[in-house]
Amino acid sequence: MPKLTQKSRRVQQAALLPAAAAATVGVSAVSTFVGPAARGVAPPSVSQQHFEVVGLEAATPTSSASTGVAVGAACLAAAAATAAVQQSSRRRTSKITSRATAVAVDIDTDCINAIRFLAVDAVNKANSGHPGAPMGQAPIGYVLFAEEMKLNPADPQWVDRDRFVLSSGHGCMLQYSLLHLAGYSSVSLDDIKQFRQWGSKTPGHPENFETEGIEVTTGPLGMGISNAVGLAAAEAHQSAVYNKPGLPLIDHYTYCIMGDGCLQEGISHEACAYAGHLGLGKLIAFWDDNGITIDGHTELSFTEDVGKRYEAYGWQVLTVENGNTDVDAIRKAIAEAKACTDKPTLIKVKTVIGYGSPNKADS
Repeated sequence: MPKLTQKSRRVQQAALLPAAAAATVGVSAVSTFVGPAARGVAPPSVSQQHFEVVGLEAATPTSSASTGVAVGAACLAAAAATAAVQQSSRRRTSKITSRATAVAVDIDTDCINAIRFLAVDAVNKANSGHPGAPMGQAPIGYVLFAEEMKLNPADPQWVDRDRFVLSSGHGCMLQYSLLHLAGYSSVSLDDIKQFRQWGSKTPGHPENFETEGIEVTTGPLGMGISNAVGLAAAEAHQSAVYNKPGLPLIDHYTYCIMGDGCLQEGISHEACAYAGHLGLGKLIAFWDDNGITIDGHTELSFTEDVGKRYEAYGWQVLTVENGNTDVDAIRKAIAEAKACTDKPTLIKVKTVIGYGSPNKADS
């Protein structure tokens, strides 16, 4: 490496320190996350990377067990590590030293917060929309799009892609954030800035004829989960017709996120009962169990045992007790759902609507 002059060191430090400082205080610097190239292939580990900020000792390595890679965060860690090497000869009397604090880099949390705050910022700019659902559902979306789902942003119509349906369509900024961060050209940052504006590609509910990457139009509660049942039934039929031994042409999952309102609607009862009858083992539905409907808290009008009802339909029912931060529990539930091949799975994920908001959470 060529020797750096003191001037060039200062220029390089000026470029790198803002990003490094952002990481140390937990501010997300991630603009894009990318899932693994193939299932079962471990991405390059960043757990051994550490850094110093103007002479401070190394941060605690990340404890994330995620197989998905946040490319922006990994590059940030690498850049910060390089800066530390180049600054090793600097005197440790900088004024910044007394103010900077090195902390652990948690890629999962940074990515999830990037999703949450894209949703928050878009809703705030539009002065219209629903930020609460995306804030609570962001960990589910992150695990699906960054790790679990088989997709190709360069070819959104690839026939054997996994399908994702947001039945709680009013929370569509979750889906727009996920598409943008996963690399879909159909949802640019400028499109997100035009959320809920006339003629934009990010309307107030997901529209499959407006935005590439949206599988089905959703909005009326119960409609999305019913469409998801249809997509899963189509996958089962096509795989039975076209697959040959050793040649699984059709082999994908259908994922759906729905809320309490979707579970109240009669159409979801009929469709989900049919899914249990067919034994659609590649249908995985997440119930965002945040205890809130348009009426208020669910104890006002919705107190039935939903899990027992779905078991009666013939579904496997699993529970994630802390969907706000326990990403590993979500991963474990998905793995258990995939292990059950003869039943659809309902994963009850306990969340707080508007998680992280000091004034609006759980309301």
